[in-house]
Amino acid sequence: MHDVCAPIALTVSGPTDAQRAGIDGALGLWREHGVGTLSVVDGVAAGPAAIELRFQEAALPFHGLYDDETGVVYINRAIEDLTPLAIVIAHELGHAFGLPHVPFAERSSLMNPGNFVTPPTDADRAAVEALWGRCGDPAPEASEPR
Repeated sequence: MHDVCAPIALTVSGPTDAQRAGIDGALGLWREHGVGTLSVVDGVAAGPAAIELRFQEAALPFHGLYDDETGVVYINRAIEDLTPLAIVIAHELGHAFGLPHVPFAERSSLMNPGNFVTPPTDADRAAVEALWGRCGDPAPEASEPR
């Protein structure tokens, strides 16, 4: 998982203009919900604070996947419409931040499986804050041993 309060480099090699717009859209969706530490780096960077983004051929039912073993986000390159593409990328980044899928029956969420239409919600923001705290807030002081 990636700490959303620390700088995170999203790396991508040779995105098309539409893919770059989708990436920028996904970052904007998260910035609007308190995650302002993401930046895009062209090429491949390594390290614990890097998430590689790869656009690959896949069957249409496949939207995206976050591989937590390698820190790579895979996105179906057949998704070309800006809004669905931004939402799919934002969804997979949500997994990289530690968010699980949220069943449709529970609530409308960016993290609904197969989501193409719902951007991050206030509840998604709260879920990120429950994991990482509010970015910019001072860390709570450790209690003194008795």
